Amino acid sequence: MSFKFLNIDLSQLEFESCLGSGCYGGSVCLYRNRKDKRNRRIVVKSIPYNSPEYAYETVTKEHTILSQVNHPRILRYFGFFQTSDSWNMITEFAERGNLAEFLHRRKQQGAFLTQRVVMAKYRDMAEALQYLHQRKVIHRDLKPGNVLIDADNRLKLADFGIAKICTNVSLDEEMNMTIVGTPLFMAPEVASGKRYDYKSDVWPLGVIFYELCMLEHPFVERFLEGEESMERKKFSPPQIDCARHGFSRDMQSLCEMMIQVEPKQRWTLEKILKDERVVGLMEREM
Repeated sequence: MSFKFLNIDLSQLEFESCLGSGCYGGSVCLYRNRKDKRNRRIVVKSIPYNSPEYAYETVTKEHTILSQVNHPRILRYFGFFQTSDSWNMITEFAERGNLAEFLHRRKQQGAFLTQRVVMAKYRDMAEALQYLHQRKVIHRDLKPGNVLIDADNRLKLADFGIAKICTNVSLDEEMNMTIVGTPLFMAPEVASGKRYDYKSDVWPLGVIFYELCMLEHPFVERFLEGEESMERKKFSPPQIDCARHGFSRDMQSLCEMMIQVEPKQRWTLEKILKDERVVGLMEREM
């Protein structure tokens, strides 16, 4: 067995439960660290060596990115260890599940969020994403299921298996054409196989923001009708019912900064977070 991680004694890990299983025999399991006085739990993601090459590449890419980032709103990574038959990554455990589950529960209850709560969660995601972009990383699969919730109800970005590290200096050279991600949250330029850059993460951030406000996806009906139907309809940014939910009109402005079909019209995250209207919304959240 070989390993590389921080301050964790593998012999002290006690299996608690299996959180899920992946393809080709992979697993995600929850463990308790018996030496931890606070009795915190950790997650071990395992993938067998006999997995297909692309599956192994996904895990090693996630290791590469997580081992190089350090931000309170990104899932903390403790390292990896290897056994005779598998590669295993160790991360912190987000006790309150993910944002997709949270939104589903709130929708079932008809319990809409206040502007303060929406902006608190938006801020967590935006700051983590800005940190990644500053380090030339495009997440490429931002969606509620990949946003985890910790014990303090703060959000953390996770699942970097298909993230892209941009190594070139030229913005034009940094643009990509690989179609990756989840269709319902995929930026239009990505879905159509066009070149894309960091703004491709801003689109799904906008979609999640709308979901936080309205507890529904803004384009699910168009998506179900098919791509051709979507293309025939003239696009307009989705409308948040600000009056009904007691939101400032600046919430709609923020939504329109992010959800624009044309990348040239979509704002960068850096510009969004400097806009006085958004700064005002952030200050009200604190």
